Amino acid sequence: MLELAPFLISALAFGVIALVAFIASTVIFTIPVFATRGTTQLAWLGAVGFVLTVEAIGLVVLTILVGRGDFLN
Repeated sequence: MLELAPFLISALAFGVIALVAFIASTVIFTIPVFATRGTTQLAWLGAVGFVLTVEAIGLVVLTILVGRGDFLN
């Protein structure tokens, strides 16, 4: 069954999985932003924004690679 698993993952399925992972990490990472005030809140917001941008770029690249068949096939 494991040898068939890569063929079961399409670009659309991987994109949905990536979207759910991104939304979950956004909720988790923004908790400290809403828990602080002032300059500390801005620092958290900048750090979280950077991490989420890097994560989004990575997930988009992985989705493109899955769609092209270069990854997980």
